[in-house]
Amino acid sequence: MDRPRGTGRRSVSAAEAPDVVRRLLKGYDVSTLSWANPDHRYAIVRAILVRGDDQAAHWLGSILRRNEVRALVRQYRGAGCNEPERRKLRRELRLTVSDIPNRPYLGFEWQSHA
Repeated sequence: MDRPRGTGRRSVSAAEAPDVVRRLLKGYDVSTLSWANPDHRYAIVRAILVRGDDQAAHWLGSILRRNEVRALVRQYRGAGCNEPERRKLRRELRLTVSDIPNRPYLGFEWQSHA
């Protein structure tokens, strides 16, 4: 998946992303996820930020600048994320609770002993 820039460029799908990214999207039909669709782009970015490894993050950095990733996550306000994932997004992207509101979390969470 090349950097989708310029006019006249065909719509790029997530199927063209590296395997390390496609594995994160196993709940989707990657051939239908279009980078041109902001909702699809957010789903791809969210999967990488929440569950991706360094390779996936590196690929994302080659596609979007950090401020673009930050703006996209901020626009969607952490949609589709549970509270631990929202905390991770806030921390990694230096966003606030105003940017990504808290969400009640009823699941199990390990206590930090730091």
